[in-house]
Amino acid sequence: MLVMLAGIGLVRYAYSPLIPSMLNSEWITAAQAGYIGTFNFIGNMVGAIFCSMLARRFTAGWVCRIAMLIGLLSVAASAFDLGFMWLASCRFLAGLTAAGAMILAPVLAVSGVKQSNRSTYIGYVFIGAGAGVVGLSLMLPLFITDGPAGGWWFTAALVLACTILSWAGTSPRISTDHPMAGDTDAAVPGRTMWIFFLAYVLVAIGIVPHSIYLSAYVHQALHQPLGFSTMVYAIYGGGVLVGGPIFGGVLARLISTRFAQLMTCVTSLVAVLIVLTTSSLWFVVASGAILGAAQMGIATCATHRTLELVGPSNHTKWWGRITIGFNIGQAIGAFGMGLMIHIGWGYLAGFWMAAACLVLSFVLTLFVRRPRESSIEPGTAS
Repeated sequence: MLVMLAGIGLVRYAYSPLIPSMLNSEWITAAQAGYIGTFNFIGNMVGAIFCSMLARRFTAGWVCRIAMLIGLLSVAASAFDLGFMWLASCRFLAGLTAAGAMILAPVLAVSGVKQSNRSTYIGYVFIGAGAGVVGLSLMLPLFITDGPAGGWWFTAALVLACTILSWAGTSPRISTDHPMAGDTDAAVPGRTMWIFFLAYVLVAIGIVPHSIYLSAYVHQALHQPLGFSTMVYAIYGGGVLVGGPIFGGVLARLISTRFAQLMTCVTSLVAVLIVLTTSSLWFVVASGAILGAAQMGIATCATHRTLELVGPSNHTKWWGRITIGFNIGQAIGAFGMGLMIHIGWGYLAGFWMAAACLVLSFVLTLFVRRPRESSIEPGTAS
C-alpha cells in the first residue's frame, strides 16, 4: 500500500493538482501541461517494458526499491523552475516509478495468496493510491502560497517517508509468479489478450482529461480560485480511494471480474458525459470522484483479470504488457489533448475524445473472455 501511495498517489498525481499553480507562476502553459504529461506516460511505458524483465532478473522487491528512489529524485528535482525540458525530464523519471509501483506492487501483494483472496488483496493495495491523492490534494494549498516549488518539496518529503517505511515490505526475497495449489493457467488464445491490450489502450485515453486536466479545467474554464482548484483532486482522490475495493473487490466477487471491468467502462463514460453536458461546478467536481473510482476499478480489475486469463506463471509478463498499453494510451491522450488546447479547440474537445474511446473500449472488452465464461452468468464466476 505504501509503494502504491508513493508511486501513484504522490509521484504520479502530484503533478495534476500543481498544474494551476505552475500556470499562475508561468512555469508552463496549458498546452505544455499536456506535453509534459506525455513525457510522464512515455516514462511509464519505458518502465513497463523493462520492469518485468528486471523483476525476473533481480527480483520484484529490488526493482520496487529502485523505482521508489527514482521517484524521490524526480519529485525533488521538479521543485526547480529550469524550463519545459527540465520538468518534462522529471516527469519522465516519475513515470518510471509509477510503472514499478503499478506493475510490481500488486504482483508482490498476491504472491503466496490463495486464489479466492487475490481480488481482495489487490483492492487493498490500490487503496494506497487513493490515500495519497486525497491527502496530498488537501495539504498542497498550504505549501504553494509562494509558488509550486513548496508543493514539490512537500511531496518529496512524503515520498521519502513512504520509501523508508515500505523498505522492509519490498523484500527482494519475496518470490512471484509461482502457482499455488489449485491454480490453473487458462489456455486463452493470444488474440484475446491483444484485444484486451487494445481495450486497455482506449480506456487509458478516456481517463486522461480528468486525470491530468481536471484542476486546470476548473481553474481556467470555470474560473475558480487556485486553492479550490488544487483541492479538486482531493475529491477525485476520494473516488480513487474506494474504487479498487468496490470494483476490484466487492463487485468482482459478486458479478465476476469480467463484468466488474465492463462496469468500470460505463462508470468512466458517465463521468465524462457529466462534464460534456453541464458546466455546473459541483457536478463537474463530482464527476472527478466518479472517474477516480472507475480508474482504480479499471486498474484492479485489469490486473486480476490478467491473472485469470493467463495464470500466475505468466502474470508479471502479461500485466507488464497490458501496463505498456495503458501508458501508450495515456501518452496519446495527453499529447492529443495538449495539441487540441494549443490549436484552440479547448478543454471540452479532449472530453469528447475520451467519450469516444471509452465506448470503443467497452465494445472490445465484451470480447475478452475465457472459453468457459461464455456459459457463465454474472455472479457465478470467481
